[in-house]
Amino acid sequence: MSSAFEAKIERAIEDGTIAGVVVLAKDKTGKLNYAKALGHASLDPAGTKPMQLDTVFTLASMTKLLTAVAVLQLVDRGLITLDTDITPHLPTLAALPILTGFDASNAPILTPRTTPLLVRHLLTHSSGCSYPFMQPLLDTWAKQQPPPPQNPTSGPTVDSLFGYPLVFEPGTSWIYGSGLDWAGKLVEVLSGTDLDTYLATHILAPLNLPASSITFYPERHTLTTSRLASFTTRDPETNRVTHHAAPLALAITTPTRSAFGGQGASADLNAYIAVLHSLLVDDGKLLSAATAQALFTPLLREPEAKAALRKAMETPEWVVGVVPDTGEYDWSPGGLLVDGDRHEYRRRGCLLWGGAFNLSWFIDREAGVCGVFGTQIAQPADPLVRPLMEAFEDAVYARL
Repeated sequence: MSSAFEAKIERAIEDGTIAGVVVLAKDKTGKLNYAKALGHASLDPAGTKPMQLDTVFTLASMTKLLTAVAVLQLVDRGLITLDTDITPHLPTLAALPILTGFDASNAPILTPRTTPLLVRHLLTHSSGCSYPFMQPLLDTWAKQQPPPPQNPTSGPTVDSLFGYPLVFEPGTSWIYGSGLDWAGKLVEVLSGTDLDTYLATHILAPLNLPASSITFYPERHTLTTSRLASFTTRDPETNRVTHHAAPLALAITTPTRSAFGGQGASADLNAYIAVLHSLLVDDGKLLSAATAQALFTPLLREPEAKAALRKAMETPEWVVGVVPDTGEYDWSPGGLLVDGDRHEYRRRGCLLWGGAFNLSWFIDREAGVCGVFGTQIAQPADPLVRPLMEAFEDAVYARL
């Protein structure tokens, strides 16, 4: 990788833009095998620690790709198709109404769902499942609800955490949301095993990776816990990052909490890029060639859903990563898909996404390269990190 890129990262560490970073990139040929850890994994005044290549990150939405691979493995096994109606398997989700607004007394207007809810709707964020912070109507509804009861014996579940109304009929629009969390539960129902065990058995083991390398329960693995990166937070006055002492909701796991397939995993990024590289080179270890190709194929079949996605990408400040407004995006089972030729270096079919705490990944089969960028800042989609992610991709593609 270019010395100019590493110098840019080192300046960002020195001026407090980030505490530290792990960046990895590989190509199809084996000529590019870049791995670098710079800066600090913790700024805790009680004891800082250096960033290392085996530092463990809270993935947030980078978990979604892993769950998508698990779902596609069920497709490979003939248990489902992308057009399977999932409601017989997920009764809580099946019963959710659609929130269409509020009446004069500010009571929610809820109507029954009338169209099928398919596997591909969950994977492509066209199911009507959203997050309250993404949808004003849903946010208003959520604020009207009583706080959930605390149950220390069972902890939050997918049903309890995401059992709120849909915001449109499946397939009629697009909004980012909890579809992959429900997809993770679908994997559990159809496989008969919990998602963490499924991940270890069917995704990590075929790549000769230990169960501790990517897990929904890092506290079960002493070495994983000891290597966890601490979160930082950006001081709005100085723009420097400092230690973030308060726990973050997405980062908390307990042995009794559900494995949330849309946000809940922690990972050593060496293991994560091993997954990316397996999909890049199409080695058959995770998916058959035909099913793997679905990851790089547009899946928003309904024009309304595709139009809503492209509208959302016109103002991509909420997205973690580099998403120039080319107007050429679709969604595949695994993430945002480049569906055109206007990008400076990404090729058509390039698959990408990120995680809230300022991590991002990409797989570009046409160009023959994949990469992952990781840091841990509490503020999602930090605008000062985005130029560093862009510099990383610039440097990777320049090597090609």
